[in-house]
Amino acid sequence: MDENNEFELSSNPNNESISNHQTNINQFSAYYPSQEHRVNIQDHLNNFKNHKFTQNVNELVKNKKFVASIIVTFLIICAATIMFMIPQDTEPIEGKWIKSDGQLLTFDSDGEFSNQIYPGSTWSMDGEILSMYSTVQIIDDQTLVTKIIVQTVKVEFSDDELAMWWHWESVTIDGVEENLEQGTCSLIIKESVADNTLEYALEAPNYQSIKPSSCQ
Repeated sequence: MDENNEFELSSNPNNESISNHQTNINQFSAYYPSQEHRVNIQDHLNNFKNHKFTQNVNELVKNKKFVASIIVTFLIICAATIMFMIPQDTEPIEGKWIKSDGQLLTFDSDGEFSNQIYPGSTWSMDGEILSMYSTVQIIDDQTLVTKIIVQTVKVEFSDDELAMWWHWESVTIDGVEENLEQGTCSLIIKESVADNTLEYALEAPNYQSIKPSSCQ
């Protein structure tokens, strides 16, 4: 036997020992901690956020918020429209009226008043007291002057609010009160009932029963 063979024989026990040791390591490798890379929680969160399903859900939520805002705006507009459509309470005096001489009186809801004589007049009601304010220009001693006329009357309406009695309280011109006969009254009838002096004469008797006792 040569030296090489002796070396191979002498080295075989060692090789066999190494092989057995590796086999034992492989058998118990399942019990050792894994050496692979671990994915942390932040990576999972990022992957979840970037997932297509998550993006679709976010878009759906955004769209729902947008649609909800449109619905709320639409409902607000509808509510405001309905409120404006509801008839507002009006004063019984608002509208057009006629006097016994055919003079037409118009009381607008915005406080404007017209009596076919003094344009640009205004009116106001305080309980039963009606005040009418007029600014007129007249010629006095060949000079054009401006006068402020304030007429105040006590108003009593008929039950159907189609007629009213005026009991004159005062008439002032530039703050100076004019002399009035005591118990001066006027019957005013709604134009929808009488729009001329003939119809006025026919309708007036129907409202004599509500004539105030203070009227002569």
